[in-house]
Amino acid sequence: MLRLAWRNLLRTPGRSLTTGGVVALVVFLSLVFLSVYAGAFDAFFRLVLERTGHLVVRAEGYREGEDLERLAFFPPRLPLPEGAEVEGVLEGGGLLIAGERSRAVAFTGLEAQGFARQANLLVAGRLPQGPGEALLGEALAQALKVRLGDEVVAYAPGGMGLGVYAFRVVGLLDLPETHLEARTALVPLADAQALLAPGRVTRLEIRLAGIGLYDLKPLEALKAALQPRLKGLVAETWLEANPLYAAILPLYDTVMALYVGIFFLLGGLILLNALYLSLVERVREFGLLAALGLTGRRLLALVFWESLLLVGVAALVGVGVGLLVHLELADGFRLPLPRWILEQYREFGLPEVLYGRLGVGEVLLTLGYSVGVAVLAALWPGYLASRLEPVEAMRYTP
Repeated sequence: MLRLAWRNLLRTPGRSLTTGGVVALVVFLSLVFLSVYAGAFDAFFRLVLERTGHLVVRAEGYREGEDLERLAFFPPRLPLPEGAEVEGVLEGGGLLIAGERSRAVAFTGLEAQGFARQANLLVAGRLPQGPGEALLGEALAQALKVRLGDEVVAYAPGGMGLGVYAFRVVGLLDLPETHLEARTALVPLADAQALLAPGRVTRLEIRLAGIGLYDLKPLEALKAALQPRLKGLVAETWLEANPLYAAILPLYDTVMALYVGIFFLLGGLILLNALYLSLVERVREFGLLAALGLTGRRLLALVFWESLLLVGVAALVGVGVGLLVHLELADGFRLPLPRWILEQYREFGLPEVLYGRLGVGEVLLTLGYSVGVAVLAALWPGYLASRLEPVEAMRYTP
């Protein structure tokens, strides 16, 4: 049966090559798409992780609380694994005054490492290097009509700190969203504490060494170990701290399977057409085989073998070429997008160079779709072949 299936495929080399080429192209494009999409997905989640840390410690009920006195706390001493880094962040509201102009702003106090992560958003000036220096959103600076080197006054009455503090503008930030850019002021943590809440922070960011992007088990274990020491505080993994993104992550496999399924649906229609044409051209031959004693089940199996052989060879070729391209993508690539789209892409802090990712699961998904398409495309032609009456088939004239 296998030899006969091979012979039938080789009888129409042009059609077999064309159909096999389409299947190989679908497999190739699916692997490249999965590699590129996974690279972009990873870049986005690395950005989220970079902004929050692996674990985030905040006051209990922080999502409902707005009072700084409730949200701010003294950083506790935490038993952390070797290589772990802890950064404090203090956030609070107030006014920023420059001459006769003032704007409501959100002050964010950062440590040196936190400022270093803002470097890719810096469009003018430099990062703060000492006390009394601040970064402003570019839109906020325009609203206040201040430039680099100008002095602004922070005013936050009713708090636990001084309530008034002077800063010199040393850098401007281009943030993804204009409404954030118009109310963002980043200052050294010590200055923010003096202004708002001495010695306190509104969150602690814990970053661990050697943890994979989606390796959540060590984070859950550390969270469980720390929680008994956090009286009045709560520890969350970076995904728990970003519930919207946590909801997106489980959908990744489903969305990818749907996209790849669309590719294979189109390829399957072409394969179905090829198999049906092959059946129409060989009706008399199928009738002869039936007259010689080949059962309908074996005729059905013959059509299935032809489909599986054609798709199998084509899929292996597509996988081979796709893996070679993926190896290049894994070394880094730039998205071939128009400049205006790339500018929006950069504004969100995403890297221009992405790195393709392709696991065993993605390859098996593609091969599974290939086998599924081969089987489904052979169902209708195989059923028709198995139902042929030998006498009528041998009289058939195409």
